[in-house]
Amino acid sequence: MLQPAHDDPLAALSRAVAREDLQGVSHAARALLRSGGRLGSRWSEVAGILNETGDVACLIDVCKKLTEEVPSDPQSFVWLASAYTQGGAHRSALQTLQPLLAASPRDPGLNRRVGRILLDMGLNNEAQVLFRTALGADSLDALAWEGLAKARTFTREDDDLAALEQARVSANEAVSARDRGILSYALAKAYDDLGEYELAARRVTEAAAFYRMAAPFNMDQHREGVRRILEVYDAGFTGANEEAGLIDSRPVFIMAPPACGASWLAGILSSENDVGALQRSNALFWMSASPLGDQTRDHIQAALSAPREDNVLTGVGMSYLGYARELLGDVRRWIDPTSLGEMAGGAIGLCLPAARFVRIRREPLDQAWAILKTRFLRARFWTYHPDDIAQTLALHNQLMDRWEALFPDRILNVAYEDLANDTENEVRRIAFFAGVDADEAARAADAARPRLLADPPGVHERAGSRITPVREALTRAGFTLS
Repeated sequence: MLQPAHDDPLAALSRAVAREDLQGVSHAARALLRSGGRLGSRWSEVAGILNETGDVACLIDVCKKLTEEVPSDPQSFVWLASAYTQGGAHRSALQTLQPLLAASPRDPGLNRRVGRILLDMGLNNEAQVLFRTALGADSLDALAWEGLAKARTFTREDDDLAALEQARVSANEAVSARDRGILSYALAKAYDDLGEYELAARRVTEAAAFYRMAAPFNMDQHREGVRRILEVYDAGFTGANEEAGLIDSRPVFIMAPPACGASWLAGILSSENDVGALQRSNALFWMSASPLGDQTRDHIQAALSAPREDNVLTGVGMSYLGYARELLGDVRRWIDPTSLGEMAGGAIGLCLPAARFVRIRREPLDQAWAILKTRFLRARFWTYHPDDIAQTLALHNQLMDRWEALFPDRILNVAYEDLANDTENEVRRIAFFAGVDADEAARAADAARPRLLADPPGVHERAGSRITPVREALTRAGFTLS
């Protein structure tokens, strides 16, 4: 944490960080931008803080200042490209890094970064070239292997498969547990391509074990956070505040655990020119809700009773709309698949009483196995152990069941299996509820259906005997399995 002197230009920002006030961080960073002061390389400190809080629009502006004031440092442009990527502006990120790559065409880090951007843009063949360049510099480069595995489909008698196996064997104790886990996840994907599902499942459990060593999860803390939210948001509390909030029907929130197709569906529903979509990793509403404190009843009541021109719930809604508009422009509707949706659902329901929710459910065994076999790029440290996964999914359902009880007319239930098996009809139903063009959404869904089916219903059957610990964990967490 920053420890500024009294006259430090970052003092207000540091105080907001110390208070864990996400909106205060946003306001302080924006004040720095407006001040016109020159911070030089210290803009990277501001960028680092904004990277954690989720104010992507401000992060992009801060990184632009960094490139303007420290143009001789390549890391300035790496920061800007990362900010663009977080905002979904992959083409801008690519344009930012291309001059650096042209100047240092063998740099493994640049090749990996540009390769990842190309992968996100669907340019898999071009991405492969860059990942191979990175591997030419270091055959144990786990992130390059991960990128290459995502960019191609493995075949039998595959030289890449043999080389990847050799990398896994060569990765000794000198290689971090995280990187060893990444190599095993890449191998799992390769064997999945080949239909060698039992071997793929073995690599998945190996990868998850390595990764959990590097990133343990505090389930007790998460459980307590859910308990506090459920304690606050009940029928009495929401009923007493149902006339507060900002009436704006543009946002549609997709509420789903990982591996439920939330990002896929957001892309489908935003295929019209005047409909936008936020990234799955965005925390814009969570940041906007900072005035509600820890969302305990005492904190919220204090915020509601504080003297101000408008109701605090209306203010939260206005802040969120303002942040979304900065990223998306003046669109008539936007889709928000934020991974924090279930935690923020009560506050969203009160602060944006015209917003709608799409809840995606998935068969529990498929859901849990699909999560376990995936390495998520943003931190989801509960996704690497069956018990953590099962308990988190159970808590997710508790929260979502509460939001359905409180806002029954605003939530549409969707089954992942229906999305996969009856894609057109299900997408049309969702599009009608979300207020977007059903024909356009159906066309986009037809073109993108192969991406959804890469994780098909029944995927847990590929796990073989490795599904047993997952099944047992789900049962302990209270799930009824067929």
